[in-house]
Amino acid sequence: MDFPLPLQRVSHAIYCPASNTHSTNEFRLGQMKRLSTTITVLVLASVVLSTQAAGQKTYALGIGGGAAIPVGKLSDTQVTGFNGIVALAIGAPDLPIGVRFDGIYNNFSRKNVTSPQAGATNTYSFRIAGVLANAVYAFPGTTVKSYIVAGGGLYNTRLDVAGSKSENHRGLNVGAGLTFGLGPIASFIESRYHFISREPTKGGVIHFVPITFGLMF
Repeated sequence: MDFPLPLQRVSHAIYCPASNTHSTNEFRLGQMKRLSTTITVLVLASVVLSTQAAGQKTYALGIGGGAAIPVGKLSDTQVTGFNGIVALAIGAPDLPIGVRFDGIYNNFSRKNVTSPQAGATNTYSFRIAGVLANAVYAFPGTTVKSYIVAGGGLYNTRLDVAGSKSENHRGLNVGAGLTFGLGPIASFIESRYHFISREPTKGGVIHFVPITFGLMF
């Protein structure tokens, strides 16, 4: 895979009743397990191919940031916030497919709740951090390339208010982007859809879409 590779790259008050059934949760868990197995195979294949590509760079490091947009029930209580990401991309120079490990952070401010007596209240924020493993496929190109990215990992969520505890959940993501060659550096812009699985008793699933701009070295 040609380098630099493109980067990408609640707790108690956000209660969203969901209609998930037990069978639906089992189906989603099965999907996540199958995706994890696929990503593991891709990682091992990339490592093997990378060792065979003597004299060529087989990894890239990146950093980026941008907007984070709440979707679905999360948008009922939170507004657009910001996101940040760091990434490690690994791949073989002659192949279009590679793997990427992302550390992400997203923060959403709460919508103002106005009352005649107190004015705007409950303006606390909700944050989502995560560690993800993704497969990346880059389409042919010269100075500009498009790509798709998909994977999953562990998400940590927390409502930034006194007494709130963080929670860990599994989730999936999928997206697309563009990368632009700048000599030894590549810039990129991408958007991803994130799906975080939660039990209905904890508020149900979480959806959000970050739009990220960054650099890969």
